[in-house]
Amino acid sequence: MSGIPRPKPKLPVIKRATPDTLFYIDYEWWESSNLDLKTYLYTRMSNINDLEMDFDVEEIDLVDSKTGEVRRVDGFQYMVQIYFSQLPDDFMASASLVDAVFSVLLANGNQPMAARDIAQRVNRSPDVILRTFSGPRVYQGIRPQHD
Repeated sequence: MSGIPRPKPKLPVIKRATPDTLFYIDYEWWESSNLDLKTYLYTRMSNINDLEMDFDVEEIDLVDSKTGEVRRVDGFQYMVQIYFSQLPDDFMASASLVDAVFSVLLANGNQPMAARDIAQRVNRSPDVILRTFSGPRVYQGIRPQHD
């Protein structure tokens, strides 16, 4: 045996998800899948005729209610956010967990949300959110944000 020490490979650090872990919809997951997000959203927006939305608007000015900052956003993205923020209260009770969380994130403009906040909005336990969305399988692009 030689006296030369063997190199030790660095193992990746795996962060354990907690109720404070933020989750978001990874649009790159949708791009790399065989699914089309826009088509999927159109099929989900069953009551689209009830909304007074202009599909031809490419961009709109949106004012951030917290900072007052004005930013340009995609018109379709805004329409989706408005639609999902106006879902009836009983939707969360009747929807699957994946659909409910997906809808909450869309209604929030896909701003990352903590598992505990998502759990409160979908009337489920934070542990259920963590077990479902922090594992190796990705549902509808919902992923934990590890910074």
